[in-house]
Amino acid sequence: MKRIIRLLTFAAFATTFFACSGTQTQSAIPEDLKGTWSGIIDGLGLSIVMHLQDSCTLDSPDQGAYGLKANASMKGDNTLRVKFLDMPGSFTGSIQGDSLVGTFSQMTLKKRLALGRGEIVRNRPQTPEPPFPYDTDEVSFEHDGIVLGGTLATPHNCNPGETSAVVLVSGSGQQNRDEELMAHRPFAVIADALARNGIASLRYDDRGCGSSGGTFEEATTFDFADDARAAVHCLRERGFGKVGVIGHSEGGTIAFMLGADEDVAPDFIVSLAGMVDRGDSTLFRQVSRQIELQGAPKKLSGFAARVALRKMLKQKSVWMDCFIALDPAPFVAEVKCPFLALNGDKDTQVIPEFNLSKIESLCPAADCRLYPGLNHLFQHCTTGLTDEYARIEETISPEVLADIAEWISGRKAQ
Repeated sequence: MKRIIRLLTFAAFATTFFACSGTQTQSAIPEDLKGTWSGIIDGLGLSIVMHLQDSCTLDSPDQGAYGLKANASMKGDNTLRVKFLDMPGSFTGSIQGDSLVGTFSQMTLKKRLALGRGEIVRNRPQTPEPPFPYDTDEVSFEHDGIVLGGTLATPHNCNPGETSAVVLVSGSGQQNRDEELMAHRPFAVIADALARNGIASLRYDDRGCGSSGGTFEEATTFDFADDARAAVHCLRERGFGKVGVIGHSEGGTIAFMLGADEDVAPDFIVSLAGMVDRGDSTLFRQVSRQIELQGAPKKLSGFAARVALRKMLKQKSVWMDCFIALDPAPFVAEVKCPFLALNGDKDTQVIPEFNLSKIESLCPAADCRLYPGLNHLFQHCTTGLTDEYARIEETISPEVLADIAEWISGRKAQ
């Protein structure tokens, strides 16, 4: 299960069923049902891909999960039942025209799911496509014996000494260098916008992902901060004039850590919805807000949030144990470099009215900006709930991209 802060909400907790393992059971699937089927769970926005042959596997592209095992069997002549292994959950449906239509169930949740032939292709118009008007190079750097691989994007014919560069630090959960989720590639979009404005960037795969070594499951936020430090040193060794850090979600918190670290001493930091409250309080606030927005009475949201969090926290891990006790506030108070902090006012993951006001009180010199109508991913949205993320074609607001590039360019002039 991905440990992405932006997905650690009541809705996502209730629907994250893709931790399946075990032995597949062979089932007699009719020939006319065999093949690949895909659809989106109504009301949740999560896409499901089902591969039916003599056995069944599931993909959840929006959560980065593939090849998950399930049992498929026929009930009567026309009803297909798919049971997820080692986790409560199932799909029951039948052929209706060209579609396989039925009900996705997990615990008390029941949602309509209509599957069509083939795989879903999400429209992501901001994802950059080659040829690029800038250079991209594969790079690697090492920390504590772990080699991390990434992409260095630089303006054409750039003179490193006269060029600002940034390290892009992703949110929690194992992600590739593009911070890819739900077919969105936010860091590829940000790197593209920066390079077009004369700013270099380094984005890298998380531990154990893509071309990076190491074991992700054994790492904490402090380990990921060490990886980001190594990335800063990588850029410094290449002679860039100014080196900063842009972090999203948990990556924003890591930007605070590096901004307070005199040994790293970045020239500037940018927080994209980085949390400033303790981890346990952040989780409680986000789950409470999500429950309220889904229609629960406010007086019940706190109780429901505590119940949901107790279930969530049973998923013991070294990362979670560290995260819930992590207090970023002391780091924010110690940031000495120029500091840009951004939030969308419909962010339901890192609650903006609390987050920005606390940053302002801890670090009065910070440039804090609130963007109307934007969610945790800085997409224009309706509710800010996580079920919108996949349905929204925009990856990140052009206004935010322009403001980041302009602000960094302003640091170069100083």
